[in-house]
Order: sequence, then structure tokens, then C-alpha cells
Amino acid sequence: MFVQTFALLAIAAAPGLVRGPAPHTTSAKATPVTVVATDFSFSLPATLAAGPTAFTLVNHGKQAHHFFLIRLEGGHTTEELVAGMKSPGPPPPWAVFAGGPNAVDPGGTSFPTVVDLRPGNYAIICIIPGPDAVPHVMKGMSRSLHVTGAAARPASLAVTRDTITLTDYAFSIPWTLHAGTTRVTVRDAGSQPHELVVVHLDPGKSPQDVASWVDKMAGPPPGHFLGGVSPIAPGQVNDLVMTLTPGRYALMCFVPDAKDGKPHVAHGMMREVTITR
Repeated sequence: MFVQTFALLAIAAAPGLVRGPAPHTTSAKATPVTVVATDFSFSLPATLAAGPTAFTLVNHGKQAHHFFLIRLEGGHTTEELVAGMKSPGPPPPWAVFAGGPNAVDPGGTSFPTVVDLRPGNYAIICIIPGPDAVPHVMKGMSRSLHVTGAAARPASLAVTRDTITLTDYAFSIPWTLHAGTTRVTVRDAGSQPHELVVVHLDPGKSPQDVASWVDKMAGPPPGHFLGGVSPIAPGQVNDLVMTLTPGRYALMCFVPDAKDGKPHVAHGMMREVTITR
């Protein structure tokens, strides 16, 4: 979320960006992991077992935070990634965006987001900026995660009946969302990374109000950030366990565009949905 600050990372997906491997399609039970965010750190185990993992982000900070998971290939480290973010340029090919819970309000708890963890090393960062416009990762909000286990496993994310498809530049939802708890698959079918930010809109507010607020972060936000899926590479999926109450919601993507660097909301990648029952 708020990935227009990725001018710092220049996350724009240049042609030829490495896609993540296609996910498995068999069903597996997800291991629950609670991650605690503060201003400006994460608390979670340093090592986890490979396989589907349901991350829930609990925000004990005074600012919004998210849990942006990046798989580091070729023996690279979190320190290398963060150091590279200080200079403009495309993301390195060894950094694969793997998702995780998106932004949640201060004092809030995100929807559980299920990631199929592959063995290897990961960086966990928060790139949401504070009122001073400095992304939290530059204030030390990063962690390393080591995932253990066999390289080949028969089980992966459950195939859900409902899929939210992320494209360039839209959210495709081929069914009607209802109140209650639903597990959905969020799939990036676009040509570049995308994310899903879920915002419960305040009365009279719109997705455009959220986009305008994110641009300047002046005054109270026009809704409540509930989580979602942090940026994922093309071809990747996360599962999202959404609990929705009646009201109006915004679905948004702030990842910068590969061509012009503008956040995807500027290309129309935001959608309002109304939950009636």
C-alpha cells in the first residue's frame, strides 16, 4: 500500500520482470502466524516451516502498517534489498514479491492472508510513509525470515470457489460479495505486480477520496484500512479470509506503473463494492 513511495524502490515492473512460479492447485491447511507491527518494527518468528501460512497483522503502532513479503533468491539478503532501495532503479531480479497482509489501521488487526511459503530467505518490509513522507522501511522497519523444508511439496493453497483477479488495471470479481466471512483467492493475472488494499469507506466517502488522502496524508483517512494482499508478482496468488459487514468498500492498487511510474489507482485500478447483507 502507498506504493507510490516506491520511487524509493523504483518498483515499476520493467518488461522482463521475473514472474513468480505458478502456484500449485491442491488443498492444504494453512499454519496461522500472528505478526505484531509497531512504530517501526515487526515481531514474528525468525524461522517458519514451508507451506501455506495464514499471516495476521496486528498493528500496535500509531501509524498504518503492512507486511510486505519479498522472496530473496540467489543468496541475497534483506540488508542488500534495503540498501538498494536508497537509490532509484528497477527492483533486482532476485526480489520476488510474495504478498502478505496489506495495510491495517493503528490499533487494528488485518484479515488473515495466506501465502504459500517456499523454502528460502525472505525480507519483510513496510514501505508505508509517515506524515514526514519517509517510508517506514527507512526507519528500520524490516525483518529477515528463513523458511525451512523440502523444495518440492505436493500441497499448496486451497483452490477457492471465488477469485479476485488483478489485471492491468482492474479488479475482476465474477460473483457478488456478501456480509460474513469468505476465503477468496487473489491472483495477479497482469503483466506487472499488483496489490489489493481493502478500505471500509466512511459515509459519503469514495475510493477517489482515499486515493487523494494517500497522496498527501493530511487529516483523518476517509475510511478504515482492513488489510488485503501486499504486492504480488505476476502469476502469483495469495488467499484472503475477508470478514465483511454491510457498508461500502474500496478495493485499490497503489503499485506504480511500469510505463509512467504513476500509481495504478491513477490508471483506474480502484473499485467500490457495496455489501448489503
